[in-house]
Amino acid sequence: MQAFLADNPVLQNILDMASIIIPLAMLFAFCGISILAVSGEILSLRRRRSFYGRCAMQLSLLGQGLGWTLLVGGRIWLYFFESNIPGESALTIHEISWIVLGLSVIFSCIYFLLWKTLAQYPGIHIGVGVVSALQGMLAVLVVLACLRVAAVINLPHADEASMPTLAEVLTPVWGTDYATSLCYVPLLLLGMPAAFGCVWLLLRRKKDDYGRDHYNTVLPWCASWARNIWGILWLVLLVTSCLDLYRQMAEGALMTEDAVTAGIRILLWLIPFLLWLIVARSATPLRHKLGLVISLVLSCLFMLPFFMGLSNWTPLP
Repeated sequence: MQAFLADNPVLQNILDMASIIIPLAMLFAFCGISILAVSGEILSLRRRRSFYGRCAMQLSLLGQGLGWTLLVGGRIWLYFFESNIPGESALTIHEISWIVLGLSVIFSCIYFLLWKTLAQYPGIHIGVGVVSALQGMLAVLVVLACLRVAAVINLPHADEASMPTLAEVLTPVWGTDYATSLCYVPLLLLGMPAAFGCVWLLLRRKKDDYGRDHYNTVLPWCASWARNIWGILWLVLLVTSCLDLYRQMAEGALMTEDAVTAGIRILLWLIPFLLWLIVARSATPLRHKLGLVISLVLSCLFMLPFFMGLSNWTPLP
């Protein structure tokens, strides 16, 4: 297999990117899904419409699939690639992130399994969902911190004394790629669950036959959530890109290619926003299956530059 990939570098690059994009997108979707589900429950009580409560349960089921896939996949990856992880410290860091993720999966399972048991006590069930959401936030922060620490440990260092401290690795410094990536974390935590949720509702259309009115109500709701968060994320991308270009111009290092690339990137990230906008305002959202899938794929592609900024390490003078 390795020889085959060595002869096909394009395929190797695609697999390398997919190994970053897919797990990170699933991580954000899983860790933020309880936030979306709890919001649906609260909305169902406030508007006295069962559509949102059923949607919340559907989204929680999606969280189960994502969480267990990440947990089992992470364990399998650690088992097969343990020998390739340099140093005991890096291995311990990966184990810590897996344990914290496992706790988040357990809390998510409790939230889902108590749905019918606590049907007469929605306030208590929402409280359980809030605990699950908080654990999901903690899990994504711990996993991302572990990824960054492991990436820095794997970098070549002159000697042990030149190894940066934990505070130096995790503390963001304004103007660095790492600080920019951290700005995206809360937005991705809120936006990715909605992006996955839109496609998940399409897949559950025949299995959960709640009627056309149900999906005509909850699909635009999920799409509106994704649209709003992605719009804010796009504004953050626009501001950070402009600041980066201004810094390069002030230093006299701005290249035309860099400006063109930044402009194309900004325009491309408008596509998911526009597609979700169309679905959110459509009277027949079930007809926009292709648009929802394209939006999900494009939003997942954002994980690659996010990860590169997260793992980038430039020693401070």
